[in-house]
Amino acid sequence: MQKILVPLSETMPGMLVAEPIRNLETGLIYVGENQELTADIIQKLERSGIEEIKIYVNTWDDVWKISEETKEHYQRCTDKAKKLLNQIAYDNVVDFVAFKQVKEEMIKYFNDNYKMIGCINLSKVAASYTYTHSINVALLATLIGKWMKLGEQAQDQLMLAGLFHDIGKMRINKDLLNKPEKLTDEEFEEIKKHPIYSYEFLQDNTNIPLDVKVGILMHHERMDGSGYPYGVHNENINTIARIIAVADAYDAMISERPYQKKRSPFEVMHLLQEGIFGKLDTKILLTFLSNIATYYIGTYVALNTGEIGEVVAINPSCVYRPIIRVQDRYIDMNADFTVQIVDLS
Repeated sequence: MQKILVPLSETMPGMLVAEPIRNLETGLIYVGENQELTADIIQKLERSGIEEIKIYVNTWDDVWKISEETKEHYQRCTDKAKKLLNQIAYDNVVDFVAFKQVKEEMIKYFNDNYKMIGCINLSKVAASYTYTHSINVALLATLIGKWMKLGEQAQDQLMLAGLFHDIGKMRINKDLLNKPEKLTDEEFEEIKKHPIYSYEFLQDNTNIPLDVKVGILMHHERMDGSGYPYGVHNENINTIARIIAVADAYDAMISERPYQKKRSPFEVMHLLQEGIFGKLDTKILLTFLSNIATYYIGTYVALNTGEIGEVVAINPSCVYRPIIRVQDRYIDMNADFTVQIVDLS
């Protein structure tokens, strides 16, 4: 669980103490580790001259109820995806049966929205991005399918498309994929071929629906025609591709990558709604944003004011500017534009 040192003045009842709080002169323990703060305890610490304490924040186990078993299932799926993707890079062969087994395992163990979103937000290192990304996009695409009230068959196809959408990257040199510097025009042109490579891996498999194959081929196309590999637009992009595009963009931006630091979910929501608006399918994007934002209620965020606050409500008209509780006051970020969320704390 993550620990953070905060001023006592910014603590709130319900927070969990991460390290024992002692009287430095006598060694007397005021509050023990893992003890929950109450208003009375905070007042006693103030009277004792305690100025700052360490607390646990954003423990996904508490916010999204992620059990150790769930995290183990997520890690197992990621490990299997890593093995299968590396196999493609090594011998240019896709083990369709093994990928289907991963999909079935994901359907079995990730049938709860909180589990899915919690695992997507688990801290991960940049080196594992390629492997966690395929799992995360499959989970996110399935969630979007649920929120759009698509049937089970459609959700199943979305999960399959998410797992397969980036397998074409296994044909691209790893040094290029993980290059921390800005790509040259020539290098970017090579990267832009990966949807075609993904499609080529799948095109002869009769067990994969054509819609899934086309969705994978088109997941980097944009509604305004600015995408790749073909620059098609609007109704020429199938629904699977439009959904994968949203899931792919969201996970890419909240993830740590060799060439990009991860962003907070609220910053990503802002970028998706404002910066990419018109490029992604509007209906799908707004459905996604309005639903996923609610799952961040109860998380703690670091503000540009230096304070730590709890997300207590989402503004329907502007999901990336929620209502934050800081101690005994509330900040409506949609009314006070001077306050910004720096990160999940």
